[in-house]
This record gives sequence, structure tokens and C-alpha cells, in this order.
Amino acid sequence: MIKSGLIFLFIGLSFFGFSQSADEQHISFLYDTVGYSKNDEMIIVGEIKLSGNKKTVDRIIFRELVFKQGDTLTAESFQILLKQSQENLLNRSLFNFVDIFLSESVVNKLVKNVLISVTERWYIWPLPILELADRNFNVWWKTKDFSKVNYGIYVTHNNFRGRNEKLKILIRAGYNQNYFLLYEIPYITRKQNFGIGFQIGESRSREIPYATEYDKHVYYKDENQYALNQFYSKIKLSYRDGIHNLHNLAFSYESYQFADTVLQLNPDFVSGNIPEIEMFTISYLFKHDYRDSKPYPLEGHYFDAEIMQQGLGFFETSPDIFTIKSTFDFYLPMARRFFWASSLTIKVSDKNEQPFILTRGLGYGNEFVRSNELYVVDGQNYGLFKNNLKYSLLAPRNGKLPWIKTEKFNKIHYAIYLNLLFDAGYVHNNIYNPTSRLQNKLIYGTGLGLDLVTYYDLVFRLEYSVNQFGEKGVYLHFMAPI
Repeated sequence: MIKSGLIFLFIGLSFFGFSQSADEQHISFLYDTVGYSKNDEMIIVGEIKLSGNKKTVDRIIFRELVFKQGDTLTAESFQILLKQSQENLLNRSLFNFVDIFLSESVVNKLVKNVLISVTERWYIWPLPILELADRNFNVWWKTKDFSKVNYGIYVTHNNFRGRNEKLKILIRAGYNQNYFLLYEIPYITRKQNFGIGFQIGESRSREIPYATEYDKHVYYKDENQYALNQFYSKIKLSYRDGIHNLHNLAFSYESYQFADTVLQLNPDFVSGNIPEIEMFTISYLFKHDYRDSKPYPLEGHYFDAEIMQQGLGFFETSPDIFTIKSTFDFYLPMARRFFWASSLTIKVSDKNEQPFILTRGLGYGNEFVRSNELYVVDGQNYGLFKNNLKYSLLAPRNGKLPWIKTEKFNKIHYAIYLNLLFDAGYVHNNIYNPTSRLQNKLIYGTGLGLDLVTYYDLVFRLEYSVNQFGEKGVYLHFMAPI
């Protein structure tokens, strides 16, 4: 999000002037001097102790371990399981650092006791909102219209009650308004596999896109009333199968009300020429995640598949759209300091014609062909192929900010990567748009990027790229590209 990225940009950049290198990996993996002489030597997992988890309850940490007390393993296998457990804990976004120490039992030298030391994050974030109403910073920069500003407060309480629960409250006023409450409980059973989440909210916008011309949104603005009023609510049920597989089943209700002028400007904005939509949606999402680091992966793979039905026939104004969407990401360490990443996303809908408000192709969220950030490509179906060749310009390292006393902020890790990127995409739209240069055509772009990766899952990306038209640009983003 732009607001959180701007808040931490100064902090992230200041690391290089005030931090000191600690070691070559920001994920510390430590052993006592009792190490192993042979990889095939058998060991027994002894007592497992935890330290540093002042807020997080023990069972949340033990849930991520892929070994348990009493296991008999080869030394090589145990080291692999220790590394996997460490990555699992870091990927929960609860800790900035996870250090694992081994010690030999005084009774039996084959027994290795384990100490897991964690550095907890700061979990309560009452963030003030001062953000742009445009799709992204690059779009806003074209007009530099300071009237398009939202303000308010966004309170996030991660690890609520020390059980990895999430509580979010948003109060956004200004140009656009949005109010919502979200509460997610990842585990409601003793086995820590089933979870539940709730969300309810309302938004009001004075300006909304009502059409796409020349692959850019055209906006309708009403100074006297809101152009869009939306209410939404959702309940989500989750099942986490082991460590790497997650199933989500969600039921949601949404209602939209529009200004009459919007339908006059675009009769295809909604179906039936009625200035409102009311619908139930049911969706199922499966995630298979073997990435070494969710914020900025360098090794592993990720797969998801989502099935969604918008409109269940309960309301006269409900749409009837069935969608399947899937993403596969692949990460491969290559030669020393070089890494490869690829991502393929495919979306298919069953309807040839969809109302404009529900038609989403490329250019929304993080799904766009890099170098085409300023464009939106509407369509019912699309494919997106992203590629990165990364070079570790500054290898991951630890540092310390001496003027900050709390370990939640003074102990940091950071890394810098240079990227060569190439993306391609294709959007199929059954509704002909004579002004579009991108619909039903190959879209592509290439360029160079510089990524700063640091703690609290922060990623700052600066990219220079050129698209299929030869248009060049510099783009700023706040999350990993793949």
C-alpha cells in the first residue's frame, strides 16, 4: 500500500547510513560447537524450548515446526527440518528474526536439545491515512491533483491475543470514504487447522471510472453527491492442511448504488439499466505455498486456484458470472548471487459479456504487464507471464540502529537486488472497444529494476521499463513483483 510504503521509505533508506553488517544472512541459523562430524550420524531430538515470545503463545510457534521431541533422524535430515521450521516461522509475519540453537544433552550425546529464540515484531499499527485516490502513484503523477486525497486512520492489530489473529479497523474520510472492520482467527480448533474470518464495511466515492477509452479509465465526478455507494460483508472459513496447503471458502454479500448519470454515460456499466447491483458471491481458494520467504521469495514455488460464482439468483439485479483463476510462481537460485523467478496467471470467465463494473482484466492490483502501469485492459479472460533475473547487489545482512532502544525496531535486515525483467500478457474481450490498442493483442515490456528488501515485509521497487509501443517510464512499487 502506498501509505505504508511512504511511512517506511525514510526508515528503509536510512539503514545504509547507520546500520552495521552482522552476518551474511538475515535469517540466523546458529549451532553450538557440538556440531556433527558426519551427515549420516543419527541424532534424537531432545527438549524443545522457546524464548523471546513475550506475546505469542507457545502453540502458535510449535504449529510451524516440522520435527518434534523424540524424533530420530540423521544429522543431515535434522538440519533440513530446522531450516524449514525457521522459514515457516518467519513466513507467519510474526517475527523479525528466528534463531535456532542446538546443545548436546549431558546424559546422552546423541540427544540434541533445541532452543528457538524469536524477536517479535511490533503488532499494533495505528497508521494515519494520507493517500492518493488514483490507482497508483504513477497515474497520480500525471495530473498531480492534490484534491484527490483521502485521510483518516487505519488500525491493524496483528497477532491479536498472541494467537496470530488479525484485527483491522479502517476509518477513511476525504475524497473517497471507506469504513470497515475485519477480524480473522486462523485456528479455532485444538489441532490448529480450522479458522474463521469476518469482514463488514461501507464505502462512498465521489468519483468513479465509468468507461475505458484508449486503455485508460474515464471518470465521472459528482460534487453534490456520491457517485458510488457500496456495502459489503464477508465470512471466510479456512482449513490449513499441514504447513504448505491452505483452503479458503468464502461467502459474501455486496450491494452497489450508482448515480443515474453514470448509466447515461455508459449503458453497459451494469446490466438491465438499473442503477444498482445486489448479489451474493461464493468462492473457493486453494493455496499451495513452498516459498522460502513470502515477502520476497528466492527459492521454491507457489500455486493457487480460485473458483468463484458471482450472483446466486437471490436478487433480480444479481449478475451471473462464473470465474476460474490460477497462478503458478517458480523461484530458482542459479549461479552465485543470481536468481530466477517466473509467474504465470490465467483467468477464464464463462460469460461473453459482463457489466463494466465487474469486468477486470490487467492493470488492477498487482496484475499488470510491467511498463504498462498507466493502462488498464478490460476483458473477461486473460493470461499474464512475468519473469525476473535477479542479481544480489547487496547480499542479505543484519544491522542495528543504535539510537533505537527496542529490539522490535533496532535490529534489522536488508538486501538489494538488481533485476532484469520481461513480462507479457494477453486480454481477451468480447466487447469491441475501437479506442483500445491493448485488448485482444499481445502486451509486453522489459526493463531494469532495483529492489530494497528489509524487515516488516517491506519491499521498495524502482523500475525503468519500456513497453511494446516504445514508451519508457520510471515506476515505483511497494511489493515484490513475483
